[in-house]
Amino acid sequence: MHLTAPRDKLNTIIQITQRAVSQRSPMPLLSCLHFESKDDLLFLSSTDLEFGIRCTIPVNTIVNGSTAIPAKYVTSLFSRLPNEDINIKCDIASNTTTFMYGESEVVLNGYPADEFPVFPSLPENPTLVLNQNQLKNMLKHVIFAVSNEEHRPIFTGINFTVTPKGTLSLVATDIRRLALCEEKLVTPPEQLINIIVPGKTLNELYRILDAVDDNIYIYITDNKIFFTIDNICIMSRLIAGQFPDYRIVIPESYICEARVPVSSLLDAAERASLLVNTNRNVFNINFSPSGLMIYFYTETGRIREELAAEFTGEPLDVGFNVRFFIDVLKSMDSEEVIIKLSGRESPSLIIPVDDERYFSILVPAVP
Repeated sequence: MHLTAPRDKLNTIIQITQRAVSQRSPMPLLSCLHFESKDDLLFLSSTDLEFGIRCTIPVNTIVNGSTAIPAKYVTSLFSRLPNEDINIKCDIASNTTTFMYGESEVVLNGYPADEFPVFPSLPENPTLVLNQNQLKNMLKHVIFAVSNEEHRPIFTGINFTVTPKGTLSLVATDIRRLALCEEKLVTPPEQLINIIVPGKTLNELYRILDAVDDNIYIYITDNKIFFTIDNICIMSRLIAGQFPDYRIVIPESYICEARVPVSSLLDAAERASLLVNTNRNVFNINFSPSGLMIYFYTETGRIREELAAEFTGEPLDVGFNVRFFIDVLKSMDSEEVIIKLSGRESPSLIIPVDDERYFSILVPAVP
C-alpha cells in the first residue's frame, strides 16, 4: 500500500473510526485501524466484533494494498502531524508503515491486514431514510435512559419500532426511568420494524451527527443495523430479545400536577446535586398550591429552594434521584414542563409543554 492524502482529511476519519476500537479484547488486531487503499479511495475501519465504523475518503493511490496499525499510535501521531500532505507507505514483508511529511518520517509496526475482520457488506436497499437532525433530536430525548447494567442486555439498548401508521418510536428504560419519542414518517418503510439497538452504538452515532448535515440511510438485517452518513458507515449487532411493553408503567390517573419553567427547576436541581449524599443521590420536592419546594438535609449541609408553579390537585412530597431528574430536564426542548404525580412511590410523568412527541417517566426514590 502506498498513498498520499492531506493530513486534515486523514485525521478527521481517524478520529471518527478509532471510536469503535476494542478497549478490552485479548486480540491485538481489534485494537488496530485497518487501512485499505484501492483505486484512489482509502477505506479506514475498526471493530470490536459487535460494533464497527468504516470511513472512506479520496486519496492519491500509488499502490493498492492494506495494513492494520495499532489505533492509539495512529491517533496520537495524526493529532501532532503538520497540516500538509502525508505520504503513507506500507512494507508487507516487515508489517511496518512509514508516514512521511516533509523531510521527516515516522515508522509504526503493524499486523497483516488479511487477519483483520472483514467489514460486513451493506444490504442492497436502505430500510429507512431519515434527516440527521430528526434522528439526533429523537436520540436526545431518550438516550439518557439507557441502562449500563450489562447483566440485563435488553435495557442497554433503545427499542426502534415503526407502527402500521408509519410512526417511528424510540424507547429506552433502565427500570427506574423511561423515555419515549415518536415522529410521524413522511415515507414509512415497506415493513414494520421492532428492533433493539445497543446504546453504545447510538451514543457514538449521536456524537458523529454533530459534524454532519445530511440524510441518514439505515439498513437492517436479521441481526445487524447499519447507519450511513455521507462517507461514514456505522455497523452494529442488534440486541436479541423482546423489549418490554412500556405502556404498562404509564399511570392511568394522577394525584396532582405542576407546570414549571425548565430553566429555574434545572438550576435548582443542579444546586441541590452539590449537596446530596453520593450513595443515594436523592432529593425531595414538595408539590403544593404555593408552588414547588426542594429540600433535604445531609452531613454536608442543607438546602431549601422555593419555585413558582401552576399547581392542581392534592399536595404531595416525592423523592427523586437528582441525577436522573437533571437528565430528564436536560433532554427537554420546551421552556416549561408539566410534572404529573400518581403517588409517593408510583411513577411520575414529565412532559414538555406544547409538544406531544416525547415524554419521560421517573420512579420516585423510596426512603
